Amino acid sequence: MANEVVKYHNDLNTIPMRNWTAEEMNFFFAIIAKLRDEGTREVYFDKYSLAGLANYTITHNKRFEETMENLVKKISQIHYIERTSNSLTLMNLFSLFHVDWSDDLSEMTAKVKVTEQFEYIINRLNAEFTAYELEEFTQVRSTYAKTVYRLLKQWRTVGKKEFEIEEFKRLLDMPDYYTPSHIDKNVLKPVMHEMPKFFKNLKVKKVKANTRGTPVKSYLFTWQAEKTGEWVKDKFMSLDEWTEKNSSNELPDVSLHNWLEEE
Repeated sequence: MANEVVKYHNDLNTIPMRNWTAEEMNFFFAIIAKLRDEGTREVYFDKYSLAGLANYTITHNKRFEETMENLVKKISQIHYIERTSNSLTLMNLFSLFHVDWSDDLSEMTAKVKVTEQFEYIINRLNAEFTAYELEEFTQVRSTYAKTVYRLLKQWRTVGKKEFEIEEFKRLLDMPDYYTPSHIDKNVLKPVMHEMPKFFKNLKVKKVKANTRGTPVKSYLFTWQAEKTGEWVKDKFMSLDEWTEKNSSNELPDVSLHNWLEEE
């Protein structure tokens, strides 16, 4: 797979993606990587180039077709609502997302074009952007971990980011009923199983409010800040290889493992 860099405006990190599969996320951000610097021109993909970018192994054409169909449906839901005191504007990310295939599914092509209003997301980048390597992103399996990966990469050179609990739930598109215990088990556990490979010395602290019951008010992530152009040893080692080298294959117990701290 080509060493593509995914780079986009931070606004894209606010799109809820809870119902996306890991494969759909891989394809989506592979497309985002290739659209960069193309303006509003149509960009073409064939079946194998797109699968290669997304680190996807084609074993059954029918499954690949279903994956692409589901991806198109998810992409159709991506939009941005701009509000002012006396106006409301709805904008879609893509003005065109067309996929066609041969009768026997052996060939497939995709044609994609970003909308003029949303072009800034990919092409007009200033200091407010997120960047990471596509090959790293496709190694992450958990959908919650993929979202946390993108959010932390937004602050990669800072090495610290605190999320208020409601903000954290919104950004990760968690169910409304999730309590801190649900977040520990279903979100932080898979996140902290996968993310230390990509964020050195990663820790997460529960910050509690100084009120009755001391409820969790936020989550503070800290890690060793990245330097521009820094080479990370074993950064393209597969997750299985990294897990075998650094720990057992069992997920850490959030009640015992030292990555989870409480204030």
